[in-house]
Amino acid sequence: MTLLTVPDGDRQELLRLTVAAPSTHNTQPWRFRFRGWVVEVYRDRERELPAEDPARRMVFVTLGAAIFNLRVAAASLGYGSDVHQLRDQRKPDLVAEVDLRGPRAERLAALAPAIPHRRTNREPFTERRLPDEVRRLLEDAARTEAAELQWLERPSRRWWLQMATNDAVATDDRSTERTAERRRWVGGDREIDGIPSRSLGPLPAGGTTVVRDLAATAADEGRIVADFEREPQLALLATKYDGPLEWLRAGQAMERVLLEATAHGVSTSLLNQVIEHEGLRWQINDPLGPWNRPQAVIRFGYGPPVPPTPRRPIADVLLPDEPEKDRADAAVEEAPTDDRG
Repeated sequence: MTLLTVPDGDRQELLRLTVAAPSTHNTQPWRFRFRGWVVEVYRDRERELPAEDPARRMVFVTLGAAIFNLRVAAASLGYGSDVHQLRDQRKPDLVAEVDLRGPRAERLAALAPAIPHRRTNREPFTERRLPDEVRRLLEDAARTEAAELQWLERPSRRWWLQMATNDAVATDDRSTERTAERRRWVGGDREIDGIPSRSLGPLPAGGTTVVRDLAATAADEGRIVADFEREPQLALLATKYDGPLEWLRAGQAMERVLLEATAHGVSTSLLNQVIEHEGLRWQINDPLGPWNRPQAVIRFGYGPPVPPTPRRPIADVLLPDEPEKDRADAAVEEAPTDDRG
């Protein structure tokens, strides 16, 4: 007998791994629908951040990360994955569809065990440096997804990142809209979404911006103070172009890098304050290199284990099935992702 759609058990496993992707403030702004052997990926506008993410850049990066997890999960279950990024006038919130009948990538399947262990780690890291071979592996991971991972090692680039981050933090602190938005999603005890207080980590001594302080309440602002690494290992993830389709691509590249790091025992956290401010993003470009578009700032190192942040039940993110049919009315924006890597 030929199955007409994905079995229930595989659906649960596919989505369990998919929704483990990172998202700004752990809002998890996604929903999914099975249409035969195709998984439709939707944005969830009620979980977007209009104050902190007015252009919705980070929403699309987040959705790209979830798409990459879906590709990995599909490969681990013996399915393939062709990703089509598209616009459909009938479904304005549909951002992509993943055809599970596409080619299977063994290298993706190998990353599946890392998904449940990937964390945003806001704790101090040790001074241990990443081996050169691990750095090259992370660079290759980004390159496979049509992005570039640039290590921020020149003092001038680190200085510009520090200055731009300081400006971003000051702007955030002055914004009542951003503060109110953060209170909704950050702090306290949380069961299905948001960032609980236990995941905020300590405050860095000396007022440095090695980690992002997301505290939104007086209780969280009074956390302990700790010394962080003196020379944080930072990298910029960049793409050649900009716009929603490129943000989806950047999200897939970012998640591939994060999972490869996790698989090799490397801790990571994101420092995207500058990325969220269109007027500051240009300051962290490399003036001596190609003009790329920054999409994420990633901190790498070796830190202690941290607990996972909560996730929504699968039932909350799964839309009712829809029969498989032609999508001729949809505007496909680019060729399917090549999953051979």
